[in-house]
Amino acid sequence: MIELAAPPPPDPLYALPAWFDLLAMAMNGFFGAAVARSRRVPIYGTLLAGILVGLGGGMTRDVLLGLEPVAISAWYYIPGVIVASIIGALTFHKVVGWDLGFLIAQGVTLGFLVTIGAQKALSYEAPVISVIFLGVITASAGGMVADMMTGHAATVASQAHWVASALVVGTTVFWALTVYVNFWLAVGVCVLIVTGLRVLSVKLDWPSPEWPKESVKPA
Repeated sequence: MIELAAPPPPDPLYALPAWFDLLAMAMNGFFGAAVARSRRVPIYGTLLAGILVGLGGGMTRDVLLGLEPVAISAWYYIPGVIVASIIGALTFHKVVGWDLGFLIAQGVTLGFLVTIGAQKALSYEAPVISVIFLGVITASAGGMVADMMTGHAATVASQAHWVASALVVGTTVFWALTVYVNFWLAVGVCVLIVTGLRVLSVKLDWPSPEWPKESVKPA
């Protein structure tokens, strides 16, 4: 039987603290549950959506890197995301909307998720295209599952005001700044770019790019 090679040890130069990882996942779970509640999903479905949105991206990232999912191996991730999901479900009417505060908070959360995905890929010496892919998938995988679970088109695959574009641009800039300039500067700039593109694309009504001569109706 052919055994897969063990992944290389992580590079300590590219390390985010565990609390940052947990904060990003909990924030995403908070928004996931709030959005599910706004769609009139029952209690169990709302909390499940929050958990999937919060943990799904990070677990997908770890599996693709050949690692044990940190959300399973560390005891505090699941309880933390569950608590955040409950809070999001209970306060959804104050959270969900297209006002500036919501958009900024959502953009910051997506920026955090991009950094934890791309950072872990970098620390395990993944190729640049894999770093970008894992940054995007960490920020979007859980949301895609929750959207489909609640009967909605995946946000990144619809006319979603540059969500996918913001994630790709943010991850690419994060990789370039981390490799050639400074890791912590890359984290800050990535969050600012993802947040800025998310806010501007909604406020200025920039639709997702379409194929030439093809109009896609909003989901």
